Amino acid sequence: MAEAALDLDTRVTAQQAQPEAAQQPLLLCWGENTLRLHDTPLSIGANVANQVVLHDRFVSNFHCRLYRQGDGWRLKDLGSTNGTTVDGLRTAEADVEPGARIRIGMQELRLEPDHKGRVPPKLPGLLAKDPALAPVLELLKRAAPSHLPVMLLGESGTGKEVAARAVHELSQRAQGPFVPLNCGAISHELAEAELFGHERGAFTGAVTSAPGAFGAADGGTLFLDEIGDLPHSLQVKLLRALESNEVKPVGAAKPRSIDVRVVCATHRNLASAARNGQFREDLYYRLRGVTVELPPLRQRPRDVLPLAEHFLPPKTTLAPDARSALLAHPWPGNVRELRHVVQLAALLSESRVIRAHALQLDGPRAPAPLRVCEPFASELPAPPNPEGVDLRGKTLGELEELAIRASWKRNAGNRRAVSMELGIARSSLLRKLDALGLRE
Repeated sequence: MAEAALDLDTRVTAQQAQPEAAQQPLLLCWGENTLRLHDTPLSIGANVANQVVLHDRFVSNFHCRLYRQGDGWRLKDLGSTNGTTVDGLRTAEADVEPGARIRIGMQELRLEPDHKGRVPPKLPGLLAKDPALAPVLELLKRAAPSHLPVMLLGESGTGKEVAARAVHELSQRAQGPFVPLNCGAISHELAEAELFGHERGAFTGAVTSAPGAFGAADGGTLFLDEIGDLPHSLQVKLLRALESNEVKPVGAAKPRSIDVRVVCATHRNLASAARNGQFREDLYYRLRGVTVELPPLRQRPRDVLPLAEHFLPPKTTLAPDARSALLAHPWPGNVRELRHVVQLAALLSESRVIRAHALQLDGPRAPAPLRVCEPFASELPAPPNPEGVDLRGKTLGELEELAIRASWKRNAGNRRAVSMELGIARSSLLRKLDALGLRE
């Protein structure tokens, strides 16, 4: 779509950017009432013979009519005493679209998209089944071909980098590089060099030249994650780079031209930070070309099980009690927490069918010790974690290292036995053994 169709200085919401909006189901909402629109005309007024009855002394008996016309909807005033307004303008007859506000007497009616039952569009790398994501993904799909910057909002772990990659792959820059940079993870001393590059000898340790994130993303997309954490001193230079399409590497004599599209993300309220002087307001307006807010996982429950199954190793399944537990959890860490919980359960579970007790949903728990009568203790298999290692607070990588070291010890260094016990391909096991210094 043409770049001019998206206003650079206006926040574009998912509700405003609906492809084929007129053809999708619509709701007429007023007060606490909601009515789904069909192809039949709808009369509105104070008389009980209307389909929508408004008890308001400023509303005429038969005030106006809402009806289908072609692929859209049209509103016609029926000669009412006090008139009808659409989005603040009095009108005798007008086309109405999703988001329209209709004023009749003291009543305001709204036209809103009916998202129930809608299937989200497919975007590269994004697994989405819940209708709550449909308007978000449609907006991303619509914004991707343009040259405007994209700002992704949402809680930590909602998949903002995955969404940024989808925008890149659907854009005209898909054949170019996609370069992610976490602005909150770079040191303030090296931030400028990380962003714009540096020349050899520009500072201590600069033994070679480096292009920086902008240089590496030339011809492609630069994803600036946690843009709200960018040092204030660099915000001016970033704004200048975006305005001039030039960057000046540290130690360089003159600036260099770059062709980069910027997609940024933050979990902070950047608009509030800009108003309070914590983030440059001019940079905020330059970055927010198309603003998309990703809903948290708790607001898209239909995605929980498909995502969980996606994160499982091959031939591993979820038992019914595990599926129920996953659906009941609020997921404060969103998709990132779900991935960690599922992969950790798969790693520690003794079966390929994961039960609810293997899901560490309320924080990691050490397995309870077996309590058996002394005469039979020697006949039982060793309990999980026989070395007595405290598993609480361990990352998935640390747990994997513990599992490999324990299996290596149990199998006396037999690689084939370790590979079969842990279900790890031999090539992958060899790489992990090298990394741990276990392979001789």
